Amino acid sequence: MVMTGLQAIPVEVEVDGTRGQPSLIMIGLPNKTVDEAKERISSALQNCGIRIRSIRTVVNLAPAEVRKTGSALELAIAVGLLKMYGEIDWDTTQTMFFGELSLDGSLKSVKGLFPMVLAAQELGVKRVFFPQGNAKEISMIEDLALYPINHLRELLFFKNQSPKPLINSLSSKPQEPKIDVLSQMVGQEQAKRAIQIAAAGRHNILLIGSPGAGKSMLAKAMRSILPPLTKTESVEVTKLYSLKGLAQTGLIKERPFREPHHSTSTVGLLGGGHLLQPGEISLAHQGVLFLDEFTEYQSSVQEALRQPLEDGRIVITRAIGSVEYPARFMLIAAANPCPCGYQYHEAKVCKCTPREIANYQKRLSGPILDRIDLQLKIQSIDPQRFIEPKPKINQTALANQAASVAQIVQLERQQKANAFLSYKELQKFAQIKLVSWQFLSQAAKKFLLSSRGYLKVLRVARTIADLEQSEEVDKKHVIEALAYRIN
Repeated sequence: MVMTGLQAIPVEVEVDGTRGQPSLIMIGLPNKTVDEAKERISSALQNCGIRIRSIRTVVNLAPAEVRKTGSALELAIAVGLLKMYGEIDWDTTQTMFFGELSLDGSLKSVKGLFPMVLAAQELGVKRVFFPQGNAKEISMIEDLALYPINHLRELLFFKNQSPKPLINSLSSKPQEPKIDVLSQMVGQEQAKRAIQIAAAGRHNILLIGSPGAGKSMLAKAMRSILPPLTKTESVEVTKLYSLKGLAQTGLIKERPFREPHHSTSTVGLLGGGHLLQPGEISLAHQGVLFLDEFTEYQSSVQEALRQPLEDGRIVITRAIGSVEYPARFMLIAAANPCPCGYQYHEAKVCKCTPREIANYQKRLSGPILDRIDLQLKIQSIDPQRFIEPKPKINQTALANQAASVAQIVQLERQQKANAFLSYKELQKFAQIKLVSWQFLSQAAKKFLLSSRGYLKVLRVARTIADLEQSEEVDKKHVIEALAYRIN
């Protein structure tokens, strides 16, 4: 198989030998990597004691119109040659082979095996041979005979024995206890509340404050607050990480937390390149994309987030083709309020001119701000508060428990988080009181909220109601949600 985005396309390897000048010819739109495989395959066969026949050998990779990329086809091509030479006499129908060959015949792990094996299962394949290095990655796949092998030579002596059970990654080592980040933070009660709301409903949040106020610490606390992935979400995330070769430890159960540097390019953030690989926004799918120093990102990189934030997906189109990746991430952005960073500081004096502040704040465009649900100013902390006793309760565990309960409520009610509800779904599921609608309509006129901003306030209000285990969205929930919007 070969991958086109997240779509796995089956590839049939056909091998034929005829009289003529001894050669090994690859056809079927192989790229440079696949074409170079013939040298590795020839060396691997010879080092396994297989005599290379002096005939004109043609390897066809069907379907011919699909470009073949990557090294996962090398084991299948080697098996085709072994079948033609008569070295393998067992039935290889309903069987798929994945793996990159070394010159000595040993197998190296390949990228994208998880989605390819899932696709093979859907096609009714009975057996899959793959490198031992990928064993943990696909160990949770059931109803399929999985044969991890270390060397090409193992196929020469295969007797159709039952495969040994793989270690199931779902029952791997226990998770490490979550660090109580919130209890370690001094003050910032409103910010902690906002972070909890964002986690419960998967809302985007912007934190603006002076250096050292705790913006990054609040963002990283989200790792411990967010509830774990559901099984369906785990499979989605593991597919994406498998494409990048980052799923070697098995099924991913923790929500991703990606924090690219502000020098990241548009391709690095969105994805693309000559292989149309997923970018940071797709690797943050079902998790968090933390953009620290948000105002330092290039404006083109910031603006490129508009469509993914709205649609939850990214379509990458280049001359070689077009692919689509999911990108349903939660954005946490942190920024300073001015070039020197001390505009909101209680003690230090801001040295920036009004013009400098205005130009600096223009780096956050209106369309981007309109897509962020909660916007919060983080005040500096009085040093005297550091000598206060720390709370005895585990605030992070409590926030995680509340967010988990809210997620269960949302999945049972509408099968998705509140942040992703459409207008019709809000009308159907949100159970918003008429007085709440009327109050927000008046506030929208007063504060000039856009239609998008209006709906985001309602979504946040629904999340606040869920945290309070309230079936209906009351006026007080809307007031709190509105405060995070017009702060």
